[in-house]
Amino acid sequence: MNLLRLMWSFVRRDAMIAMSYRTAFFTPVVSIFIAVPVFHFVASVFAGADVPALGAYQGSVFAFLLLGIAVQDYVTLSISTFLSGIREHQLMGTMEIVMLSPTPVPLILLFSSIWGYLFTSLRFALYILLGLAFGLDLSGANMFSFLLLALTAIVSFAAIGILGAAATLIIKQGASITALLTAATLALGGVAYPLSVLPGWLQIVSLMLPFTHALLGVRKALLLGATPADLSLELLVLGAFGLVLFPISLWVFQLALRRVKVTGTLGQY
Repeated sequence: MNLLRLMWSFVRRDAMIAMSYRTAFFTPVVSIFIAVPVFHFVASVFAGADVPALGAYQGSVFAFLLLGIAVQDYVTLSISTFLSGIREHQLMGTMEIVMLSPTPVPLILLFSSIWGYLFTSLRFALYILLGLAFGLDLSGANMFSFLLLALTAIVSFAAIGILGAAATLIIKQGASITALLTAATLALGGVAYPLSVLPGWLQIVSLMLPFTHALLGVRKALLLGATPADLSLELLVLGAFGLVLFPISLWVFQLALRRVKVTGTLGQY
C-alpha cells in the first residue's frame, strides 16, 4: 500500500506540473490533429499504386506511416523522460534532495516515468481514433497481442533511457544523446519506410535495435491480427533486451550516481 501511495504521489506531482504549463501540455495533443491528416494526404499520393514493400502490411501507406510515428513517440519519450528528469532536478537545485532521499533510486526512476508513459499512451490512442476517422482499418487487430508486445517493448525502451540518464549525470549535457538515439530509430527502425529498402548491412544493424522489433510486432498485431505465437520472435527479442539491459541500466545508473557523489558534482549542470 505504501508503495502504491508513493507511486501515486509521483504520478500526481508530474501530472500537476505538466498541466500547469498549458501550452506545453496541449501542443503535443493538437499536433496529432495536424499530423494524421498529413499522413492521410501523403498516402493519397500513392493511392492505387502497387507498393510491393508494403505488401506485408495490407499495402496501406497511411497505416504504415501512422503506426510508425505513433510508436516512435514511445521511443522518444523513453529516451528523453529519464534524461530530462535528471536535467530538471539539476536546474531546480533539487538533485541532491531527490537522490539522497530514503526512496530507492530505481523506484525514483521508474515512478518518475509513469506519467510520461500514461500521457504518451493517451496520444497513441488519439492517433488511432483519428486514423480510424481517416479510413484506418483495424478490424482484424489482435489487441491482446498488441498490449503484450507494448508492455514488453516499454521495458526495453526504458532501459535505453536510463542508460542515457546515467550518461547525463556524468557529462551533464545529454541533449546530444537524445538527438542521436532518436535519429537512429527514425533512420533504422522502419518508421517511414520498410526495412527491405535499406542496404543489406543496414538491415542487419536495424535488427539490433529493440525498436525495430517493437514496431514490426505492433504493425503485425494491429494490421494483420497476429497472435502471440505469430509474434514469438519479436516478443523473444524484446524480452531478452528487457531482461538483460534493464537491470544493467539500473546498475550503470547507480554507478554513475555513486561517482558524482564522490566527486561532489551531483547537482552541477
